[in-house]
Amino acid sequence: MASLRSKLSGSTIRTCGNVIRRSLSTQSSQKSFVVPAIASSIAVITAGGTAAYAYNQMKNNNCGILPVLEASAPTTKAAARERTFIMIKPDGVKRGLVADIIKRFEQRGYKLVAMKMMMADMPLLSEHYGDLKSKPFFPGLVKFISSGPVVAMVWEGKSVVKQGRQMLGETNPLASKPGSIRGDFSIDLGRNVIHGSDSVESANTEISLWFKESELMNYTLPLESMVFE
Repeated sequence: MASLRSKLSGSTIRTCGNVIRRSLSTQSSQKSFVVPAIASSIAVITAGGTAAYAYNQMKNNNCGILPVLEASAPTTKAAARERTFIMIKPDGVKRGLVADIIKRFEQRGYKLVAMKMMMADMPLLSEHYGDLKSKPFFPGLVKFISSGPVVAMVWEGKSVVKQGRQMLGETNPLASKPGSIRGDFSIDLGRNVIHGSDSVESANTEISLWFKESELMNYTLPLESMVFE
């Protein structure tokens, strides 16, 4: 919606009102209407390109002081598009925790933009856990993760990387607080149910490693305005 206002004399108001009505009638494809203003002014409210057309008609017909056309400011802010990579490990899958974990992220207000169940092979896991190759537990880790299906996901939303890590809990389940995923669902370090990116940079790297760009969905949740200001 845009508004056009000009202070005019009584006779000029009538003249310009006729000009505007004629200009608007020629723009039948646009919904528009003229609203009478206080005695010394006239307000023209139009949609699309009609306002600009009416403005030019006023200018060409010497309709007095011409106003500045102002567009309405956006009423809502775009939600942040930060993304994180979350993987439910074979122990989480086999224990039937997939739905519970997805529910927690959805109830928090985050948006699922990619998901697939798959068997992760050794080359993929060697790259994913590349920073742990020198650790003594690395062989056992990749062997376990490749032993059964995993559920790889990408979640989107404001501060989702940091908040996602808090929702997961500590790497060691015994140090995780009740209410976190690991604090509620796991006990042993080697069976801690889930993986989550630890930074925005690692999230971007992991997402591109596990998903093709075409597999990432872009859509708007109906209740997004109730989650984000």
